[in-house]
Amino acid sequence: MRLSIVAELRKAEDGLNCVETTSRLKCAMPKSTCSQHYRILRESGVIHSERRGVELTSRVRRKELESRFPGLLDNILKSWRKEQGE
Repeated sequence: MRLSIVAELRKAEDGLNCVETTSRLKCAMPKSTCSQHYRILRESGVIHSERRGVELTSRVRRKELESRFPGLLDNILKSWRKEQGE
């Protein structure tokens, strides 16, 4: 699920919140579960979140990840898509 979230966030330049992400993934997931996935991704340094009003909008930390681990995220997502049959 977290790889799906990261893949969707990479497509959204302005970031997404939990509700927008589950809507795009067409996934019926409680908001608390989505928030938990976001928290884990945030704490591991994969995404950055910022508050916009009452919403928490997140985006992938592309520059930071690419500079520290060149090509890693792209390769992980590429392998994951291959396993998913995409």
